[in-house]
Amino acid sequence: MKKGTKKNKQISTKSSATPVKGVQTDSDSVNVKETYEEVVYSSKAFANTSIASLAGRAKIMGLQTAPLKGAKVLELGCSFGGNIISQALYHPDTQFVGVDLSSTQIKQGMEIIESMNLTNIRLEEKNILDIDESFGTFDYIIVHGIWSWVPDIVKDKILNICNVNLSDHGVAYVSYNTYPGWKRLEQFRDIMLYSTKDKQDMSLADRTVYGKEVLQLLGQTMNMDHNVRENQGYKIRNLETVLGANNYYVAHEYFEIFNDPVYFHEFADRAVKQGCAYIGDCAMTLSYATWLPDGIKDNIIRLADGDYIAKEQYIDYIYDTQFRCSLLTKGSNEPMISRNEEANTNTLRQLHFRTNESSTTPNDETNTFYHAVKAVMDRGESFTAQDVVDYLAQTYPGLAIDEGAILSRLFYLTIVNKLRPLDEFVPFTAFEDNITYVPERFTNYVAALVEGTANTYIAPANMLNESHNNFDVGVLYVMRLLATPMTKRELVEKVGVDLTVTRKTKDGFEYRVSAEQYVDEVLATLRNFSYLVRQ
Repeated sequence: MKKGTKKNKQISTKSSATPVKGVQTDSDSVNVKETYEEVVYSSKAFANTSIASLAGRAKIMGLQTAPLKGAKVLELGCSFGGNIISQALYHPDTQFVGVDLSSTQIKQGMEIIESMNLTNIRLEEKNILDIDESFGTFDYIIVHGIWSWVPDIVKDKILNICNVNLSDHGVAYVSYNTYPGWKRLEQFRDIMLYSTKDKQDMSLADRTVYGKEVLQLLGQTMNMDHNVRENQGYKIRNLETVLGANNYYVAHEYFEIFNDPVYFHEFADRAVKQGCAYIGDCAMTLSYATWLPDGIKDNIIRLADGDYIAKEQYIDYIYDTQFRCSLLTKGSNEPMISRNEEANTNTLRQLHFRTNESSTTPNDETNTFYHAVKAVMDRGESFTAQDVVDYLAQTYPGLAIDEGAILSRLFYLTIVNKLRPLDEFVPFTAFEDNITYVPERFTNYVAALVEGTANTYIAPANMLNESHNNFDVGVLYVMRLLATPMTKRELVEKVGVDLTVTRKTKDGFEYRVSAEQYVDEVLATLRNFSYLVRQ
């Protein structure tokens, strides 16, 4: 991206196609479909696929993305819709479409959607190979957990869709298994496939259980040998990770007909051949080298010799990357993408940030500006660079504020996955007497999870598409009370009469939770899920 004016400068963190392995046949399609019908894969939300997060990352990397309001979103391989139902809930003015090969999962997913009364989302049973220009264009395309697990002809079709069916400023997300890291895990797939090669009459579920039993016995045997424990401890740890995974995950990750990890450069070459431009990875540490210690950074840059694809490939070689979430756009947008590891200051000013829930907040007490960033991060809410400036002005009156230092810090923390950049404000509205209420669409969503069967097939998620499971009949009861504003005193009185909440201590003693404590807990949950809205 071209450098901007002085007021809109850049900020840095420092201040050929893959050989065809096979051709899809009708039987391949049927077999893949049958495995997903037989062993149901829980349909969860994935935070990296949040359209607000996709837009935020793409903007940092130089792309001018489509507005979220009024956007059209497509998910390929949507299963029951768990990854986009929650997004449709929070973006009522955005249209979501999911397609999947499994008729059972599409039917069940649509029943869930209808039970929630969501009208801005639909799921279709459809073969990816049948999608063409007539299917329409989309501003955001999501392909999570599909690309590595389909034949080559479908892989290329997915990338073709990420060009042909993407709008002019669209962003596509594609996740896939990568080498060299997946070579560590591939042997466990080989072992389980070998151990069950004569057991094809068994169901996929039973073969999965048997395969894990074989791995468990192998692990026990390896642990018996001191030399193996000493020299192959990494292998034992990886094996234990597989054993600890859910059976449905192991079935589809290790027993599927297709699981074809690739090197990053192979994926990138393939995407370009289908008319796409590579933007960067959702894990920005895989796309940037300037965050690394100087010696490592300098060697990577030397190895890459000015080639951004080579830079990321060498990063994968060094850090043994096994999974990537790549962002793509139309090839015509290539000139817009920043390849110099800098970000436009105006873009950073406009973005909202949220602390990554899975990371600890870094601290630097010796730098006032860094300390201010941490203080604002610790609030647990989405914020902007201006919020940090305001905090400094209030906390340190008269301090000469260096906005560049603040923006550099936000940029760095985003690259190292401490912050999530968002293209929208995430409201965390606190309860107020006779002012806040819960819109009906949120209550319908929770009711389908608590009283219906939705919780069997999908996992609830918040506005950032982070999966949670904080709902029960008590939460739903309070939400229904808050269909219209009321006072907290009224809430406590009603809960005290209608609900009895009991819990147990660690030593088994049962006690009753006061109505006021329970209401406070529920209101905190509703706030954290952005369910409370001011009238």
